[in-house]
Amino acid sequence: MSKFSLFGGDKKKTGKALREEASHALLAGDFARALTLYIQLHEETPDDLRLYAKLAELREKTGDAAGSVNDYCRIAKAYAAQGYVVQAIAISKIILRIDPGKTEIQDKLRELSEERSGGKNDDFFASVARDAVPAADNIRAGLGNTPLLSGMSGEHLDSFINSLQLRHVDAGEEIYKAGEPGEHLYLIGMGQVSLQAIDARGRKKVFSHLKEGDFFGERAFMSRVAHKDEAIAESECSILVVDRDTFDRWVEGHPEMRTTVEEFYRERVLARVLAITPVFEGVPTEARMALADKFTLRTFDEDDIIMNAGEAGDTFYVIRSGRVGLRVAAPDGAEVLNATLAEGEFFGEVALLTGRPRTATVQASGGAVELMELCRADFDAITEEYPNVRKVVENYMRERAKATIDVLVRHRTDKS
Repeated sequence: MSKFSLFGGDKKKTGKALREEASHALLAGDFARALTLYIQLHEETPDDLRLYAKLAELREKTGDAAGSVNDYCRIAKAYAAQGYVVQAIAISKIILRIDPGKTEIQDKLRELSEERSGGKNDDFFASVARDAVPAADNIRAGLGNTPLLSGMSGEHLDSFINSLQLRHVDAGEEIYKAGEPGEHLYLIGMGQVSLQAIDARGRKKVFSHLKEGDFFGERAFMSRVAHKDEAIAESECSILVVDRDTFDRWVEGHPEMRTTVEEFYRERVLARVLAITPVFEGVPTEARMALADKFTLRTFDEDDIIMNAGEAGDTFYVIRSGRVGLRVAAPDGAEVLNATLAEGEFFGEVALLTGRPRTATVQASGGAVELMELCRADFDAITEEYPNVRKVVENYMRERAKATIDVLVRHRTDKS
């Protein structure tokens, strides 16, 4: 009989039932009971590193700091052996919090990074092979090297680790919310995070699901503005936090870090816009980014005319950033501001759907504007696959026609 099987006279539970009982013990705050159950779970699935990390956490909660550090060291080595640098860093930060003198784990990470970058060659892999737990296929598939650290190794990586702050976040907790300053970049050491935006109707829309090794917060961080979205922990998370001074200092020696962050920034802005624009409400989240390839990015400076009323038009625009003003001609010849549109909103639908000339003059307002341009052929291809896209655009066209009439009536009333 296994040494983990003796829990009084009760029949030993396994699998799902054991996980449920362990979760209930955690929720009830019975950490001693939860530890006993997690030992059982670890015996059943020794290759589940997330579960093993919970066991190590419970050892600390129940007063066994030495046992906790020992487990965390094995977990960090397992992640490091597979090349999962961010996860290994997160665990090493936990180890140093519990036992500040346990610096050898950081030495191991540095040695491994030097080996992987073609540096010195010692017996690190051998020691890891002896001590580390194996990794399940699903863990291996779900975790990856973060591109942010791909060019860093040896003492540089060691120093970078020391500059990071570790933050523990519970499931459902906000990591940041809209309106907060964007002074930090975040790396997921363990857990999952969702990024959510607010659409024009005030509804929250998830535009990205992130996992271990991913980073986020780059939009506000790179633009030096407040966050427009919010980050929510989908599970218990260990987050590594990079402040602006640290980032600026490190990009001097590793300019590829800034390039990587900027590339992800551009991609994630696009994902956010596609999530909040009403046009693609009926398109599955996973399919939206595939549609992005059909758009062409156009940029305009403040006060640039994007289109003129009366022109022929076979393109449609979604605003990626900035604002535009739509002006229509009144019967007395005056141009009247009909609407101001911002990120995620669209225009140009009338000419695209009806073949008639443009009905409004559109001008960049209040600064530079980035637009995602879609031609008629690509619009037709999208609406053939997702008919609801055309319905949404047609509904907005009718609503805007009514709003335009109201604007012109008010203009005539004000003039009389």
